[in-house]
Amino acid sequence: MFLSLIKEKLKDLLSLFKRQKKPEYSFVFPYSEDKVIKRQQIWDNLQNGLLIEDSGAFIPWNTPFNKLNKYSEQRRNSGGRVNWYFGQHTILDGEEFKLEGMRYDSWPNFYPISEISEFMGFNLEGMARFHYLKNHITHILGEPTVVDLEKFGDFDLGEITWTNNKVRISLIGIEQFACKYHFRIGLIENKNRF
Repeated sequence: MFLSLIKEKLKDLLSLFKRQKKPEYSFVFPYSEDKVIKRQQIWDNLQNGLLIEDSGAFIPWNTPFNKLNKYSEQRRNSGGRVNWYFGQHTILDGEEFKLEGMRYDSWPNFYPISEISEFMGFNLEGMARFHYLKNHITHILGEPTVVDLEKFGDFDLGEITWTNNKVRISLIGIEQFACKYHFRIGLIENKNRF
């Protein structure tokens, strides 16, 4: 009796999985010429993932780390973490980025990716890209929701952030033996944030 009950529950569970369709992510591209409509289209796309505009690839935010190889040009294991290098591509209305994803070895392989980043550089080079991207992103997505900057000698450090629904875009400058600058884009609720 107990065995037949378990068998019946397993059949129900399997039929539930068979009925569920994989989520389909649609995106809008090319964007509208109208600035307001374009802004909404970009934010709408970002709610589900990151559109790689030059290739037409779309990386959904819930993609498990073990499925990222199909989007990346290179994968490297180093120092307790795994990095996926997606290469240089255009996102956010034609801006070129050298994108990467990362997971620590302690995170399970099936965890979903929830953030993609770019290291923008050190010192003057990094700060120049930081300010350039601030202007570009402000032009296409509007004023940032957070600007928290301070001077460190000649350098601007801190964070500039845009948020919309469940997505955050951040430009970050920190001092760690040099001034380092990062771009991050992903989900606000991000247990994998690095």
